[in-house]
This record gives sequence, C-alpha cells and structure tokens, in this order.
Amino acid sequence: MKSIIRLLGVAILISGWAVAALSLHVVRTPDPNDPKKSKLLVIPKARLGVFETYVDARHWTMADVPNHAALVLRILDAGMADQLKFLGDPDSRQGIQTQLIDALPRLRGRKSPATASSMAPSGTSSAGFDLGGLLDLPISF
Repeated sequence: MKSIIRLLGVAILISGWAVAALSLHVVRTPDPNDPKKSKLLVIPKARLGVFETYVDARHWTMADVPNHAALVLRILDAGMADQLKFLGDPDSRQGIQTQLIDALPRLRGRKSPATASSMAPSGTSSAGFDLGGLLDLPISF
C-alpha cells in the first residue's frame, strides 16, 4: 500500500511538471553584458502546447522572427521586447518593438501593442491588445 501511494505521488508530481512545461515558453537569449553567457526568459503561453516550449534564440537574426511570430508577439505583449534588442539594427531610429513588428509580414502597417494600448478608450487596459486578431487565432487577454 505504501508503494502505491508513493507511485501516485510521483505520478502527480510529474504530471504537474508536464502541465507547467506546456504552459510556458522558455527562451534563451544572449546576455548583452557578457557574450559568453545567456539569459532565460520565461513567458506564459497563450494556450497549452508543446510547440516552442524551449527556444534557443541566441543565434537568431531578424530573418528568423517571421518563423516564430506567435512567440515574438507573446514577448512583445509581455513587455520584454528589450530582451530581443540583439536582433535589431543599432543604427535604426526605430525602437526594437517597431523593428520586430515590421519584421512580421502580416503585421506591417499595424499599431504596436504599446501604441494600441495608449490609444485605447479610457477604462481599458493594455491587456486588451488582441494578439488573436493579428494571427487569426482565438487568443484574447
């Protein structure tokens, strides 16, 4: 009986870790202070899934951004665009958020999340930015 309870406890523990892994993006980015080190970003997913649970973005270029559009939009929505600053053009007058949005072909010409939230009617929060409308997915916050 004691071994059954232990087995059940281990099964519950492992299933909890699995659900946690399905609900988070873990993104490895280069550390701007030390190129030999990296940083981990933990960002909640819009829905449970195994896709892009762990992403190594240390060797990304701006050409890789369209291939990871949903992840980049989650990073923008979480307000962590500065963590992808290594992708941007340092000579550009545009901020990294604008550069990332311009790199996504379906979003060109649309307002950035920060601009959209600042233009929202009073009483609405920045969490009202609809990523689902941009990706044609049923995502809302």
